[in-house]
Amino acid sequence: MNHTADSKPIRSLATRLPILVSLALLAIAFILRLNDIFILRLDERLGEIILSKALGFALVVLFVWLAGRKLRDIGLHSRALGPSLLIGASIALLALIVGYAVELLVLAQSGNTPSLQFAAIDPKAGVSGGLLFALWLVLGNFVNSFMEEGLFRGVMIPLFRIRLSFWQTNWLQAVLFGAWHLPWALKWYQTGIIETPGEITMGVVTNFFPQILLGLVWGYMFLKTGNLWAPWIAHTLTNSTLNLLHTITASGLDSGISLRMTAYSIVALLGMLLVKYLAKRFALPEVQPWKPAISDAPAQIQV
Repeated sequence: MNHTADSKPIRSLATRLPILVSLALLAIAFILRLNDIFILRLDERLGEIILSKALGFALVVLFVWLAGRKLRDIGLHSRALGPSLLIGASIALLALIVGYAVELLVLAQSGNTPSLQFAAIDPKAGVSGGLLFALWLVLGNFVNSFMEEGLFRGVMIPLFRIRLSFWQTNWLQAVLFGAWHLPWALKWYQTGIIETPGEITMGVVTNFFPQILLGLVWGYMFLKTGNLWAPWIAHTLTNSTLNLLHTITASGLDSGISLRMTAYSIVALLGMLLVKYLAKRFALPEVQPWKPAISDAPAQIQV
């Protein structure tokens, strides 16, 4: 007599309650993030909240293991690696080039005489440094992209697809991704960067809505390619460029960044059409919902 039992309760729970499990993972990662920003304040000391980023990715890996999955199940595999990297990098670089060009053009027309400057600066914490700090920021972006793409795209999207449609899935993970960045508005208020009600409102808006748009684009990349390397490279290139390439005017550093990011977002959103075309051109598979394993089914008795 052979009884088939569920040896992976986390896997069973995730497929039965995919949205709740995703929110629980997000809550754990969010607690780690708040501890890093407001208690340890590593952004002020190191220029990077590297601890919560590393622990967040470890959380993703641990969940994947407990759920009886592999890293390939969240899109970290070598299948169609070249086309996926091409899609992510091309969209990000095109959006960045247009974004900086629009910013420089508008600033020049307003008489600000802008110029580009390479400098290692973390704009969220206002920390800057030399070459070693530049390498540290890039390393932090590598880890951060693994963590955020692994959680919001790699884990959430295949889980959400169990209950939700393609676009419902993409919108939900994107909104959660936007909310993930809201603590920075509180941090800016705490440190005196923003003070007035208008500044606070703008801090909330700029840390929420643009991130939703980015989440939509990066989520669409993953959904259409089935490969996490596409949004990972786009995410890493975007954050690293914003950390290292800045505009300088008489008004100060990056005074036209809102123009840059508006243009970037528009191009990235339009780039979803290119993602769709290239994914079809390379015959890349869309992300499919995680399905219960055979062992998750009711126990079978064999004689």
